[in-house]
Amino acid sequence: MNHNNDLLWLAAIAFEAAEAMLVTDRNGIIQRVNPAFTRVTGYTSDEAIGQNPKLLQSGRHSAEFYATLWNELLKKGRWAGEIWNRRKNGEIYPEWTSIAAVRDEKDEIIYFVASFFDISQQKAAEDALHQLAYYDPLTQLPNRQLFLEHLATAQASAQRGCHYGAVLFVDLDDFRRISDARGHEIGDQLLQEVATRLTRFLRAEDIVAHFGGDRFTVLLINLADTQEGAARFARGVAEKVRLALSMPIQQQNYTYVLGASVGIALFPAQGNPPDEPLKHAETALNQAKVAGRNAVRFFEAAMQTQVENRVALESEMRGAIERNELRLYLQPQVDGEGRIIGAEVLLRWQHPERGIIPPDHFIPLAEETGLIVDMGEWVLLEICRLLARMTAVGQPLRLAVNLSPRQFRQPHFATRVKAALSATGADPAWLTLEITEGLAIQDIKGTIAILSALKALGIHLSIDDFGTGYSSLAYLGQMPVDELKIDKSFLQRVPHDAHNTALVETILAIARHLHLSVVAEGVETVEQADFLRTRNCDCYQGYLYGRPEPAETFLRSTLPAGRLPATSDGYPG
Repeated sequence: MNHNNDLLWLAAIAFEAAEAMLVTDRNGIIQRVNPAFTRVTGYTSDEAIGQNPKLLQSGRHSAEFYATLWNELLKKGRWAGEIWNRRKNGEIYPEWTSIAAVRDEKDEIIYFVASFFDISQQKAAEDALHQLAYYDPLTQLPNRQLFLEHLATAQASAQRGCHYGAVLFVDLDDFRRISDARGHEIGDQLLQEVATRLTRFLRAEDIVAHFGGDRFTVLLINLADTQEGAARFARGVAEKVRLALSMPIQQQNYTYVLGASVGIALFPAQGNPPDEPLKHAETALNQAKVAGRNAVRFFEAAMQTQVENRVALESEMRGAIERNELRLYLQPQVDGEGRIIGAEVLLRWQHPERGIIPPDHFIPLAEETGLIVDMGEWVLLEICRLLARMTAVGQPLRLAVNLSPRQFRQPHFATRVKAALSATGADPAWLTLEITEGLAIQDIKGTIAILSALKALGIHLSIDDFGTGYSSLAYLGQMPVDELKIDKSFLQRVPHDAHNTALVETILAIARHLHLSVVAEGVETVEQADFLRTRNCDCYQGYLYGRPEPAETFLRSTLPAGRLPATSDGYPG
């Protein structure tokens, strides 16, 4: 056997090897494949020959990937790497591919030879090892190692973007006792349910991890640009976690209540080790447990003080109605001649130690906690009593009050209003209920149904903050409302600012077209009043005509001397 025959014989043997092979011409057209090619791809030699290797492309790689591959192959004469391809049956699989260019005596490429083998099993093994290394096998959540990697990335991003994130360390208060009493199988099921609950309400970018036993961590990414804002957000999430894990869990005809303590630490802090927020959160967690469990604590002392003050305010607010600490204030509403034709009812809290607390300090907290519903019902009843008192002396005055979203969406709200009117004998024609435009546009069908029920009672209805961003004439035309209230922000630069002036004129024109009256809120200057008067605005409210004052003070100054009857039960004199 001569040398050339030896080479041909060796090439034939190599081509029949277990490794899949194909040969293309210089234009990339397949000239030959071996049996291993058919075993791996599913394509026979008849189906492959004459085709381009694009036949196997999976679609997972970009055009840039293939451009880089061919650039290297043409420059260096070879390329090797991992590629995802597609078998004839549609299955996508990973393979390790080596491609070499074959040149003739003139150093011109005449063939390309590719050899490859399926690495699905190796990839599966790698994925399994990764799963074991980075994920908890019971809950399928990231473990401590992966959490720390995410935390380091989040801290670096926070430092670059000048924003804050937070770490929550969560400990299940009664888990060990239940697990010891009911067995590890029940304990495992409870942990799986906890993992489900924790991931249910978080954002997609947030990370929940299981550190083993009854401890979990939560990574909250990109919360706010300020520390205070991030603290509020983190506190809200921590309370959701605490409440979610305090809800009963049903397992095998038994009901379990775990409860949870949560520690919070914010990041970044310049120059600190990557795992320091985690250590700080764990320290805060221990403080929560010392405080009696089922609690939330911040690591930073100042934030904890702020949180404790907020919790104390919430606790004190819960008893404000029973302790008769809420007060109604009235701000006059006048007509074009300056005569008082009504008043807006505002709520104040007369705290025994802190004095008068303005609404922006406690109303958002009341909304968040749901206490606004009880407060709203108290306000509604007191307004109705006030209306009845004024009607009794022949001095009725329209009173308007803004409804909170929670109160407005309460089941059978119109029925509750009707009960307050009946209990006090108030004339509904003198009561104006306001809802913001943003609230009105949510669940438009539900809003119209509630407004229609209120309208059937004879109540005057108003859209507050009109024009602040949700305006829709189509929706407005469907709503049974009587009045639009121009938001005070529009009047601040009227009549000097052309843009704001045009907006106010447009709202007045819309109201005239829909036969609605208009209340202009925030009138503070004679120029603003003159501008509105020349455009036939119906009602004016603002510091130019009077600041909010206690209801009794307002009535004494408004009603004729000797016409004000004694205060009704429960109403502060």
